[in-house]
Amino acid sequence: MTRQLTVSTPDSRLFTVDTPGGAPALVFLNGAFATVQTWNRVIERIDGRFRSVRFDARARGKSGPSADYSVQAAVDDVGRVIDATEVERPVLVGWSHGATIAVRYAAQHADAVGGLVLVDGAYPVVMLDDAGQEKVRAQFRRLGWLMRALAVFGRSARMSPAESAEVVIEMDAVNGELGRDFAALRCPTVFVVGTGGHSGATADEMRRSRAAVTAAEAANPLVSVYATSPYKHTQILSKDPGTVVAAIDEVVRASS
Repeated sequence: MTRQLTVSTPDSRLFTVDTPGGAPALVFLNGAFATVQTWNRVIERIDGRFRSVRFDARARGKSGPSADYSVQAAVDDVGRVIDATEVERPVLVGWSHGATIAVRYAAQHADAVGGLVLVDGAYPVVMLDDAGQEKVRAQFRRLGWLMRALAVFGRSARMSPAESAEVVIEMDAVNGELGRDFAALRCPTVFVVGTGGHSGATADEMRRSRAAVTAAEAANPLVSVYATSPYKHTQILSKDPGTVVAAIDEVVRASS
């Protein structure tokens, strides 16, 4: 039976959903402002074959606010959830921001992770110059009202526009450092690459970002592209869950 639990951090609490199933366990890591609901169609396709653990990051969904929304805090929270649920060597499945967190956690805890599935994220390249960072800040100032409205229904982050912008800006900077993280991985790692642009990046910008997947592959023979989805970044989990589940199956096979 699926259970809900709360995992404590130094100044927050993480809403966590633990769905029973077989081994290995899967730990799902959301996009920057997404919630556990993002993974619903993927979980349905898994159909209990694997135990599945999902959680809302700080100030997202049903989790509590925090004074720290940094990448390292998010990485540390993955460990807290793993410890609280007592899963062993899980496969981490991360989308977008969650893919970046997955790679960094696995690099820092190489023996604790059984595999990685990276859904259109964790491309090792910096995309934002100073002008790009200001564009991100301006975009979140415009979207602040919408995010606040969605947060009432647990569908977005309860963060200020400035805090939200810094999440994106720091993620971009960390992505530029991921080359050494990929080199440190000891587990099978696959990418599901998206297609086209989205509201936060043009098709050309996403093409440049995705092209950096070749650097991740070059850094470590355990890293490869499993598939390219015909759907854009924000649609993959809802419209192409079968490809994500097939990538999970591939990593499970490779790690067994």
